[in-house]
Amino acid sequence: MANPPSKPPRGIKTPKETSGLLMTMIRALSATESNEHREIEKTALEREYKRCDQKLEELISMEHQNLARVMHLFTSVSSEINSSRERVQAAKRKLIACKTLLRCKRDELRKFYVESIEQHHMLTQLTQIEQIKEVPFQLNMLESKKQYLQCTKLLMETLHISNNDLKNIDALNELRIELKHKKQDLYNKLLDDLMNHIYVISPQSAKSFRRVGSDGYNSSFGQSTRRVLKYTPQIAPKEISNENNETEITELDTEKFVPIAVECLAILIKLNDTIEKLKSTMQTQLVEIVEKTTKQISITNQSRNVGEQLVTLVNGVILQFYSVVDAHQLFLSSLDKVVDQQLITNINKYDLKYVWENIESIVQIFLSNYLDVNSHSDLIVKSTPIFSNIDLNVFFSKKKVQRPKQCLFKFSNALEMSSDLLDRPFTSITQPQSMICTPSSDNIIYIYEPLIMFIQQIEQSINTNTCTLNLWLNEYIRTVFLDRQHSKVATTVESITKQVDAWHAITTPEQIQDLNVSRPLLASTVNIWNNICQIKKLVITMPEYASHFLMIMVSISRSYKETCDSFFSSNIKACDNTTKLVSHLWIQKHDLVDYLKQSHNWVRREYENKSKKSSTDELKRYTQEADKLFENLEGNDFRVTSVSDINQLRCLAHLLESMEWIGKKLNEISNPESNQYLVPKLNTSKIDNNNLPLALVETLQQLGKDFLDISDSILLYLYLEIRAQSIYYLLPGFESAIGNTIEPKVLDLNQSVSALHEAMLNAISKSKAHYIFEGLGEVISKSLVNQTRSIEIVDEIAIRKIIRDITMLKYNITAMLGASQVTLEKTVHYYELLLCTPKEILEEILEKGAEYSETEYMNLLQIVHRSNKNTEETVSLQNDLKRLSDILSQIKPIHL
Repeated sequence: MANPPSKPPRGIKTPKETSGLLMTMIRALSATESNEHREIEKTALEREYKRCDQKLEELISMEHQNLARVMHLFTSVSSEINSSRERVQAAKRKLIACKTLLRCKRDELRKFYVESIEQHHMLTQLTQIEQIKEVPFQLNMLESKKQYLQCTKLLMETLHISNNDLKNIDALNELRIELKHKKQDLYNKLLDDLMNHIYVISPQSAKSFRRVGSDGYNSSFGQSTRRVLKYTPQIAPKEISNENNETEITELDTEKFVPIAVECLAILIKLNDTIEKLKSTMQTQLVEIVEKTTKQISITNQSRNVGEQLVTLVNGVILQFYSVVDAHQLFLSSLDKVVDQQLITNINKYDLKYVWENIESIVQIFLSNYLDVNSHSDLIVKSTPIFSNIDLNVFFSKKKVQRPKQCLFKFSNALEMSSDLLDRPFTSITQPQSMICTPSSDNIIYIYEPLIMFIQQIEQSINTNTCTLNLWLNEYIRTVFLDRQHSKVATTVESITKQVDAWHAITTPEQIQDLNVSRPLLASTVNIWNNICQIKKLVITMPEYASHFLMIMVSISRSYKETCDSFFSSNIKACDNTTKLVSHLWIQKHDLVDYLKQSHNWVRREYENKSKKSSTDELKRYTQEADKLFENLEGNDFRVTSVSDINQLRCLAHLLESMEWIGKKLNEISNPESNQYLVPKLNTSKIDNNNLPLALVETLQQLGKDFLDISDSILLYLYLEIRAQSIYYLLPGFESAIGNTIEPKVLDLNQSVSALHEAMLNAISKSKAHYIFEGLGEVISKSLVNQTRSIEIVDEIAIRKIIRDITMLKYNITAMLGASQVTLEKTVHYYELLLCTPKEILEEILEKGAEYSETEYMNLLQIVHRSNKNTEETVSLQNDLKRLSDILSQIKPIHL
């Protein structure tokens, strides 16, 4: 089948046949001059016509099928058009007939139409009334299933219908009232549940009252390291829940409930009322959290000490406040989404800063009661004006006690930068109804670290450098706590030093073991050190106030040092101005004291001699030391009537050990290289050791040296007092010895030395006791030899008694020091020579050599000759003295 004819392309026009050619031919034929020419033209024209007919027949024969198909289609279309025209004509005739009929029945049809509409409306209202009657039951069912969103939508739709479509139906008035009550009840229910989730359920999820040490805060006070409590919101804002997942809400599912509650409140048009209610009851709810937590801890943690309970309480309250902030953040984010989605305007929203301000105020009230702020009338608290709508005294006061209102805190000029803070009054509060411990400013020590971390989180959350709670805490510490610490320390030091037995009471064996010392210490010294240690812990706990605490430590140390120095001075002085103690005279001689400190046997020497001195050198040194002591007695007027009591010396010995101990302790805590430094060297510590005021640290270190100086002075005094005993017992007539026949009290001296040695061994270390008694034999020997100058006539019985007593004293000192007393042996022999003749004395010198000095030998000869009382003996004395001089010039003295 040949292709059907196609339409020529656009833009190409088919040449049209016109009559121009025919007319041209007619004019050409008319213009010819002869018939022949016309015949020629006619023949040409006929030829062309034949050729065209032939061509047309060829084309027809070629397109016969297409032409037949076109003709068939044309016939069909023409038939359809005719048929359609006939049907249109028939419909037109029918419409004309209907129009004629409707025109005749128009009023009757209008009546029927109106009646049908009225019937439909009545049926619709009846259906709505039947549905509304079931709404209360449906609302109760949805509310019981916690499907608040569906319940709210159904309630509001029903109220809309009843107040608009069915407003003229009086029979529904009762139902309308019931629905209005349902709306109010649903609002109250949503509001109560919202507040319950914010202030009860959410805090309960974070309220696990564990031991504080398990949460990162070391309950071992003074050794804890400050950890930054990183607070992150625990409730993440979510999209508003729809009806499909609303059935998954449980009573404890705050994250799902709060967004749905906000959407429901928006549908109820109660957002502003809800916000105002949350704002007005925020303080009350926070107070309830504090009260409940306090009661729970007071019941469940009765066995723990007060500090741990208080720290647990503060941490528990802070964790719950964090959860409250999270819940408010979830509420506010849900509120913003609902407002944006529903295009709600005129919403009086609050922000998290407002929540933190309320929390800060409650924490201030809470702390004010535990820190005993009310007893400090000079402190006026300045805070945010958030107490205008509620009376917090109802929650924080005892029911039967009415106390006058009083100002709590007064900020210094340093806080004038916060004008908003200073212009806001703060409601005074009394003691809370339930407390886990007695109010005291010392409670800040336990809770300072968690408070600082809490304050840091507040400042980070509200993006401020210093929050109200931080200002309040700083002002309290500077105005109240530090002042009370100063007063407390001053009272403590005074009570310790003013006690009757302050200088006699010593530590118990158990305390000695705990202190890791070998000898008892004064209980007053240990108490003073315990107070210093407490202040040291405050330096670690509150590094921001290190300078204040160091000043307190310096004040304690300086006051106690002055007291101890005064006590030592009062004990070494005589009771009256007429009596002078030998030891007091010696201790005032700076050259003598320096000489003793430079001596080889000084117990404080910082180095040890690698080569031990020989006994001969030691004997020589002790002899020189004895000579030095007696040199410092010449030319002074003395009436030696008494010496220090042994109990007094024992007390000084305890003071000696105590001064040395506390001096070393102060040097340890003030030495940055020591492990006991004021601020421990902790890798994770946030404390910078360089922040300590170096001037105060150096002052503390100097005070430690001062205590060691007092210890050295006491040690030297004991050293000199033991030697002063020989002057008292062996030279009782020192003031006017010549012509005095009073004999030395060697036995009394022996008993005194034994008692003193026992007392010193029990009071001071062995090395110090050895130092005190070492060289005593040389002093006694010199005293006994000097005492012979007062002998007028030799009494053999008395001399032999003295020899016996000196021998006993020698054995006693030998037993004490564990070394032979060569000098005392020489003294015994010296007294034995008093019983010999001058000839025997001189012969012994020739035979054995010179054991004594020329003066001592001359004294012997004079006493022996004086005992004979003959003039001839006087001549003989001069001869013997001359012979003695000759003998001594010829022989060498004996060095033992």
